[in-house]
Amino acid sequence: MPIHYTDPTADVPPGVDFLVESEVRTWVAACEVNKPWRMPVRLRFAELIAHPPAGSNVLELGSGPGLLAECVLQYCPNVSRYTLLDFSEHMLTLSRERLIRFSSAHFAKGDFKSAEWASVLEPPYSAMIAMQAVHEIRHKRHVPALYRELRALLAPGGIISICDGTPKDSSLMQTSLYMTADEQVSALMNAGFSDVVVDKVFGSHVLITGRANE
Repeated sequence: MPIHYTDPTADVPPGVDFLVESEVRTWVAACEVNKPWRMPVRLRFAELIAHPPAGSNVLELGSGPGLLAECVLQYCPNVSRYTLLDFSEHMLTLSRERLIRFSSAHFAKGDFKSAEWASVLEPPYSAMIAMQAVHEIRHKRHVPALYRELRALLAPGGIISICDGTPKDSSLMQTSLYMTADEQVSALMNAGFSDVVVDKVFGSHVLITGRANE
């Protein structure tokens, strides 16, 4: 049954508990069903990552079961270190199993909703990517601060690429959880990124890219 929220300032509770192994495995098994747009998004991420210089250091925020990482590492031999950050040990376990053949894959457990989440990382990064992860901060009012934190971890000139949903309707749940494309662009520019553009639109999802100011 849909949940309706009356307080637009309240964080939106997640629909899945990613700290419970059974819920994680159920979600992963279903995440590709009826979502044909996910593979084109991954391939576009790979195209973007292929452009940084050889030896690039990539951070994926909210990496889940490692599907995006697998795609990028298959197509981008220039990546020497790819860090998968996730707060769920169960997701990290699935990622380790999936990516065992890639020596460049590294894993970090951290929750970007917490105050010291970046302490587990090894910046600076030449590229940062996130696919359907930013909204897991559970309210769009938190996103501008998150983007400022990401800018501090990215090397000057490094790229950032974010794919996330946009509001499907005017319900409080949707508008408080997801940002519009314009809101995403504004938040990234205000955080210190330049050349911020809507790179691709995949139905109700947008892929937005930018660069860290020199």
